[in-house]
Amino acid sequence: MISILYDNEFLLNAIQLIRGARHSIDISTFKAEMTTKPRGRKLLEFFLAIQAAALAGIPVRFLISKREDNGHVPFTNLYAVRELKANHVKVRHLRNSRLCHAKVIIVDGYQAIIGSHNLSVKACHNNFEVSCLITDSEALKRLLAIYNQTWENAK
Repeated sequence: MISILYDNEFLLNAIQLIRGARHSIDISTFKAEMTTKPRGRKLLEFFLAIQAAALAGIPVRFLISKREDNGHVPFTNLYAVRELKANHVKVRHLRNSRLCHAKVIIVDGYQAIIGSHNLSVKACHNNFEVSCLITDSEALKRLLAIYNQTWENAK
């Protein structure tokens, strides 16, 4: 089954998905932004749920674009990576300056959200973004296989 997530539906469903995790959380994104500013509080709630899961012993893997001097990757990733690592989240970057542009959240291998939403305030509040909640087992097996292969090739 596939459900379409539009505007605020993305964060609400993503937080619920993360909080329901029991065995694993796998995430990839181009941009991650952690802020305590009023418009970013719901997004911060998402990141705090990820950290809480990792601290509770649920393996959390996070693929993200690495900030380098070329300027293509947002500075916000530096802070997010530092915070995630400090809270036992495993973080990797793609090799050879390859950008991590896929926006994916997979929980327990049974549910996933894929789409255009970066984990940023603009993506969750300003931009036109659409993502899909997927529960189809065959699609999830393929998505998890792709994620696992990408993770193994990342550094």
